[in-house]
Amino acid sequence: MNVNLLTYNTHGLPWSRKRTKEICDWLLTQRPHILCLQEVFTQDARDYYTAALETQGYVIRAPDDGDCATLSSGLLTGFLKDIYTIITDVFCPYLSYHNVEIIANKGFHVLYLATSAGLRLTIINTHTQSETEISFIVGKDIVDTIRLAQFQQILDFIHSYNDPVLLCGDLNCERSPLSEIRFITPFKQNLLQKSTLYRTGEDLDHVAWFPRQYAPKGCEMCDFERFGPRLKGCKVFELPYSDHAPVLFNIYVPKVR
Repeated sequence: MNVNLLTYNTHGLPWSRKRTKEICDWLLTQRPHILCLQEVFTQDARDYYTAALETQGYVIRAPDDGDCATLSSGLLTGFLKDIYTIITDVFCPYLSYHNVEIIANKGFHVLYLATSAGLRLTIINTHTQSETEISFIVGKDIVDTIRLAQFQQILDFIHSYNDPVLLCGDLNCERSPLSEIRFITPFKQNLLQKSTLYRTGEDLDHVAWFPRQYAPKGCEMCDFERFGPRLKGCKVFELPYSDHAPVLFNIYVPKVR
């Protein structure tokens, strides 16, 4: 199946400038089939996105992530209802986190979707551990260790899935820390040069896949590239609404083996 997906860290901290309406209006000009937003922290913002997008043909799901921290996870996930239907969704809080991340209920939001043709797809929207001031106090190694544990928690969660899974969002690293979670990029890296964090030029917003799902029988990790999802196109936008760039991915996702 062909998957058209947009991921965007909206930088929607409660004390930041409110750009919800502008972002929502822009999203409707693009009309991605699947939408993964991060840092939609306030209930007012969640309510606005939900009301505005659902009147334009989307189904919007906010995870059940309240009452455990000062802020929600900030995740908001949606899809066009004429392309997908939802089977169910679930929110999984991270077991490892640190420093300012403790004020938000960080985790990953899992949506189980189906197309009208009966094809199934699982989308995981997340925002992993960021490099806040903790990096300067205790060193970058502990940040990397926490983020690795978060990726491992996701990998353990989907271990026996038989439907294709895409991991999407602000993954806060340019390269995957685990070989069993593979960021989607062209075979020749120089075919795609993208930066998604304006301030540093880093590439932090991604879609990833799980090669073990596509490994040939009896050879769990060999020759998996030819069988897995393939990037057909990718567009990075320059917008004034956030410190991150929204990224629109077009991906061919085959059935798992």
